[in-house]
Order: sequence, then C-alpha cells, then structure tokens
Amino acid sequence: MSCKEFYKKEPYGVALIISPWNYPFLLCIEALVGAIAAGNCAILKVAEDSPNTSSVISKMIEEFFPPEYIAVVNGDKEVATELLEQKMDYIFFTGGVTVGKIVMEKAAKNLIPVTLELGGKSPCIVEESANLKLAAKRIVFGKYLNSGQTCVAPDYLLIQENIKDEFEKYLKEYITLFYTNEPLKNEDYTKIVNERHFNRLVNLIKGEKIIYGGDIDRELLKIEPTILDKITLDSPIMQEEIFGPILPIMTFNNIKEAKEIVLKGEKPLSLYLFTTNKKIEKEILKDLSYGSGCINDTIIQLATSKMPFGGVGNSGMGSYHGKYSFDTFSHEKSIVKKYNWIDLPIRYMPYNDLKLKLLKMFLK
Repeated sequence: MSCKEFYKKEPYGVALIISPWNYPFLLCIEALVGAIAAGNCAILKVAEDSPNTSSVISKMIEEFFPPEYIAVVNGDKEVATELLEQKMDYIFFTGGVTVGKIVMEKAAKNLIPVTLELGGKSPCIVEESANLKLAAKRIVFGKYLNSGQTCVAPDYLLIQENIKDEFEKYLKEYITLFYTNEPLKNEDYTKIVNERHFNRLVNLIKGEKIIYGGDIDRELLKIEPTILDKITLDSPIMQEEIFGPILPIMTFNNIKEAKEIVLKGEKPLSLYLFTTNKKIEKEILKDLSYGSGCINDTIIQLATSKMPFGGVGNSGMGSYHGKYSFDTFSHEKSIVKKYNWIDLPIRYMPYNDLKLKLLKMFLK
C-alpha cells in the first residue's frame, strides 16, 4: 500500500440552535448536547412562547458555560430574524414548516448547512386486522399527550369503515379513563400554550361534527380531548397541522384508498399503522414516504437514541438523537495520506503509448 485513506470528524464552528415552545427544555438541550459533543460553540435561541422555561435555560447556561462558548438569546421573531442574518456555521431549527422555509432561505444566502425538524399531518391508519382495543389505547396516549402539542402526534385517523363504530367506542373509553369525565378540571391535563393557538384550535372545531369532547375553558386555555367525525380532505382541519387535542376521523374501504389519501398530502413527519396483516405492513412500508413511525404504537420511535429522528420533504431534513446528533453537528473530512517511499512515474506527463497501456491495465 502506497497510501492510507481515513476520515476525521471536526466541528462546524458556531451552531445556531432555534428551539420550539412545545417541549422547550428537551428540544433545546438535546440538540445542544450533540453540538457540544462534536466540539462546536453554540448560540441558543430559546422559545419566546415558553418564557419561564426559557428563563431557566438561560440561567443554567450562564452559570455553567462562558458566553463565548455557549450563549443564550431571548426575544421575538425580530431577534430570530437578526440572528439568521449572521454568518453561522450551522443552523439547527425545530418548529413549523412556514418558519422552516424562512430559516432555509436565510441560510441559503450564506450557504449555511441546516437541519430542519418540522412537522406536518402525520396519519394514523387502523386496518381491520388490528387489535382494536390496544390500538385505541395507544392512539389516545400519543394523540392527547401534552394536549396534542407534539410534532409526532397522530394528526388524523384513517379507520377502515367496517370497524369504525367499534373503534370509536374504545377511543372514548380510553379518553375517559386517562383524563376523567371532567378533563378541563384535571390538573394533569395540559393547557394550550397561549391564547393565539387556543383561538386557532377553537376555530378548527367550529362547524364540525363533534362525537366526543369539544368543551373549552378560555380562562385556563384548555380544550377537552376531542374527536371529530365526517371529516374530508377539504375540511378546514385538514388544511394545516392541528397541534392540539383534536382528532379528526376519516374512513377507507381498502388499504389502497388509505394510501391514496396519505399521498395527496405532503410527506409527513411520522406515520402510524395498526395491523396484524404482514402483507399490508410491507405494502405501507414500501409505498409511503415519511420521517419515522411505528407499527402498532405511536410516538415511541422518539424514545430510542439508537435510531435517527428527522423528517423528509416538507416535514424536514437531517436527523439527530444519540450518536446521530454528534454526526449532524460534525463535518467529516476525507483524507488520503500518501507515503514517500514509492512514486510511480506513470501518473506524470508526458503520456506515451507505454504509459497509456499501463493506465488502461490499472483501470480495468
């Protein structure tokens, strides 16, 4: 061997991490750990919609890290816009699609690499062979966790027509079991983050057929776990990510119809399939594109650090979690170390007939 090939991981430099409000501590610190592990300095733009948690993060970072290593920035969208104008070495953004497009546009001006952890309308498909009672239990858990304010929460339910009535009964049973008959008075049931999002969600319910829940408490900013029936792709609630405790239901007769409904939308961040039919499982895995998902469960794909998490297409780009966070914040340099003890003259000009013959032999 006349050379050695290897690669070396190196930090990008200064990473800008813009965190969301729905899990304001976890989704800020988890990305920061990856940036630190890779050797970067970091600027944290904490969420203005969760000011108390942002204050805790600021105090914690200022106590343990010098500002030239890790700095925390509080502020509104104008502050975030100003940060995006700066020449960073990497941008990691978690949030909605609309702002994600702005982040990418700003980054493009300075050719800054980005990871975008976005969202979208994550479908939940329940096929007739599923264990219906267990499926309902796990869907209620995943949908109404944090009052639906979770990027990978099931956004809408696609249920096979012939099992719909029975399945709705189980959904209602588990909502009551988890959140009591009076969820608005349940101190363990999360409120909506602010009045703006509360009003947005209330408007999505108006005019729709409510088969469970629907009550609100404007003072506490709480909305009951709610199920909507008779929903179509043209319904207002199907035009945006819900990000709240509202589950719209649509039906299908066969798995082909279910796939067609999913394919009419953008590629989702997550997809959930409940089935015991191996053929249908393989068909969905092959034919539909999405960031991550579960078969016969919801949300738990986030619980392992052994798999990367991220979106695809409109739901994001790049991934992280565990070692994948280290990889995300690292540039991988490819290096060839050439030894001096041999230097073949065939590589150098002039190229005569003999050299060309030898080169052809090497290239075969």
